[in-house]
Amino acid sequence: MSKQVKYKIPEEYFFRLHHVRPRFKNNREEVLNFVSLSIANLGSLPIDVFNEKLNETLFSFPGNAKATKKTIDNWRTEISALLGFIQLEGANLKPSLTCVRLAKNLYFDEFFNYFLFSFQYPGGHLRSDKVVEQIKARIMFKPCKFILELLIEGAKLEGKPFSITSEELTQCAFFDIRVTQGKRSAKDVAKLILKNRANKIEYDFNYIQLLNPKTKKIPNKGDICRYAGDILDYMYLAKLLDTKGIGYYYYLNSENKSAINYHLKHSKWFNKYDKFYKRKTILNSEIKPLEEEWFSYVNSFQNIDEFLPQLNPEETGQISRMLAEYNQRLSGDKKVPTKIIGDYGESLIIGHEFLRTKNKSNRQHLIWKIPTPLGVGYDIQSIEILKKKRYIEVKTSTTRKAINTNSFSLTANEWDTAETLGENYYIYFLVVNDTGKKVFIIKDPVKKYNEGKLKLNKDYVVKFDKSSGTWENLLEIKN
Repeated sequence: MSKQVKYKIPEEYFFRLHHVRPRFKNNREEVLNFVSLSIANLGSLPIDVFNEKLNETLFSFPGNAKATKKTIDNWRTEISALLGFIQLEGANLKPSLTCVRLAKNLYFDEFFNYFLFSFQYPGGHLRSDKVVEQIKARIMFKPCKFILELLIEGAKLEGKPFSITSEELTQCAFFDIRVTQGKRSAKDVAKLILKNRANKIEYDFNYIQLLNPKTKKIPNKGDICRYAGDILDYMYLAKLLDTKGIGYYYYLNSENKSAINYHLKHSKWFNKYDKFYKRKTILNSEIKPLEEEWFSYVNSFQNIDEFLPQLNPEETGQISRMLAEYNQRLSGDKKVPTKIIGDYGESLIIGHEFLRTKNKSNRQHLIWKIPTPLGVGYDIQSIEILKKKRYIEVKTSTTRKAINTNSFSLTANEWDTAETLGENYYIYFLVVNDTGKKVFIIKDPVKKYNEGKLKLNKDYVVKFDKSSGTWENLLEIKN
């Protein structure tokens, strides 16, 4: 019987990519929710003071009370280095645009799209000596864009949706310098993967140990694939990819074409390292000062509508039909609205409010989105069934899986408005994840706070539990 042939990268083409990996991978969204809300309100502080306050925050995360300072320091490094939550401002540190945006919106798919849009090898998320190694190896690699191209080319070759595993991505692309130098195309890699599948060729992971003499223990397959696997996971959380099957085959999320196309057509490159590629000698001391420029670059991207959570065509149609039905009933106007008023969460809540009051009130013309520049302290004016109005501040969280942090931030103006409007003021905390859409409704949050049923810190971060209000399913038109 012939010995099974295994695929391995020729030694002369092997180069192992890596990046900082969060210690909180298994509850990533919980931690990011908690940390972004905490950091966003720290303001600009001396470095030592900022780090001390951030450490206090990290120690207070559930389960960290007995953690060592080394563990917390590692968390802080990973949050700042990989995710760009912190920026240098003279002699101070401050919350970054990336951090503040996540704290404000809690749109995790938007957050990971921005992260992937700027992420590259080499990048300032690495130590300077590792950046030097990658420059010397002529690495210039944007993993998110490449993976999207790979899945598209694979689909063209197969004539059907194409998927990949972290094993295939690691061995056929991530650790192969022909790919990461840009000398082997996504189409070439797709052909290689399909050829290996057709010939039932397995992937050899033991040889990688021999190419990493500094590593004293033989790594398991999961450790070797984890870097490519991380990027695939981030793309899944960005809703660029979906998964299926045992071993997690990743494939394109065909419902998110706008974000996918944006990554493909508007790719950016941090070019501050480019001049060093022509040099034979590169000093760490030359690379280190570029870290500040890297984090400014990472936090320079904003207002990319394609990264925001989008109403799918069915949702848009449902809300438009509902508004059109009301318009017809009210005035005989048969024109169907073509634009939903408000952002993603507000649009869904407007639909919810129309359905909540449908056939029970003739005052639905009073349900409308308040223009943001007015700054009145709430997003939507709605109605009670009888007489009174309902003033709603909408907070939305979009994630892949349910998270249990149950917290969000308000502004001082929103809290002041809640105090003024009393029982007519509502907070709708809309949670959208892969299991469905739910809304937690808090009536008169100031009263709940005074009764000890809701927590509010000095930075207006709200922490709620089941005594603060009620969970309800979001009301949606069903076809």
